[in-house]
Amino acid sequence: MATATLAACVLLPASGSASAAMQTWAATATVAGPTAAASPAARTPYDRTATQMLDDIVSGNAAAATARFDPALRKVLTTEALAGAWKTYQDTFGRYRSHGDPKDVTVGEYTVVGVPLRMEHEPGEFRVSFHKDGSVAGLWLLEPGVPISPTIRQS
Repeated sequence: MATATLAACVLLPASGSASAAMQTWAATATVAGPTAAASPAARTPYDRTATQMLDDIVSGNAAAATARFDPALRKVLTTEALAGAWKTYQDTFGRYRSHGDPKDVTVGEYTVVGVPLRMEHEPGEFRVSFHKDGSVAGLWLLEPGVPISPTIRQS
């Protein structure tokens, strides 16, 4: 499927060596069910950070979005790479229109926030994983329905 391939290609550097750094869940993690959809007043700090990062990316301020990255992610997903990934994503899914309410899932020691995207041609998803300290461990631009896998990181 072209969009699934795009999501993987857009987010992983061509070298492939950075995939472990970008993929953030421990091999022994278990996935808890998603929390209830957050209303704007009840959003978690993770939800607010994820939607602010999305706003930064949409407005062309990838530097603000990458400022929250942990050191490992900062090495593999530079400001320029994130801006290029967003352009490529919009080339496939169409221009960004709006987004829905974020939903959180706990995966081991991480909180993963998924934000549904309304794009011009087809829906998408913006996904961010957070360390407990609030720093960003991973960021993905996906098609809807891509599962969160607890076994994608090999330590």
